Amino acid sequence: MSVQVAEAQAPILNAGHRCDACSSSRAYVVVILKWSPTLRNGGELLFCAHCYRKHEQALQLFVAQVIDERYTLTKHIADDGHFE
Repeated sequence: MSVQVAEAQAPILNAGHRCDACSSSRAYVVVILKWSPTLRNGGELLFCAHCYRKHEQALQLFVAQVIDERYTLTKHIADDGHFE
């Protein structure tokens, strides 16, 4: 089964969105869950980059779509490695 992964044109997450796993870090990934009779709902989870990497494999059974904005972490880094 393949999971649809999308990079938003303009980021939809901001500094107010927090990781549902660790509650302290800014969220960069939205995981939209499939509807399941076991879970009784679909819904979504927000993850920071670290927690998403940590839980990515386990989530594959439940994921309908992933909106990945981790690209914004490096968007402003110049070729020499310094922030623009």
